[in-house]
Amino acid sequence: MYDPFGQALGLLLPLFILLAYIPPVYNMTFKIVREKETRAKETMRIMGMTDLPYWLSWFFFYTCINFVVTTFAWSILLFKVLNYSQPMYIWIFFFLYGQAVFG
Repeated sequence: MYDPFGQALGLLLPLFILLAYIPPVYNMTFKIVREKETRAKETMRIMGMTDLPYWLSWFFFYTCINFVVTTFAWSILLFKVLNYSQPMYIWIFFFLYGQAVFG
């Protein structure tokens, strides 16, 4: 059976998912570069902080943002787009995709 919506979704959904994750990654990159310019990491290292808490704080920050973006994109797609899929698998897929984009 010919399904034009299914074909359009197959072509455009990856693009929209990619576009949903570009602003958080851009924002994160901008903040890390700005922090590098202000030498905040070196100042924290002088005060005794190691690299592990520094990068874990960025990971936790991005994970919170990723959770919000994932839940928002997932809730939009649940509305009459993903009728025949398990909703939790789709959410996990989006969340893991967002974490991979951060990596």
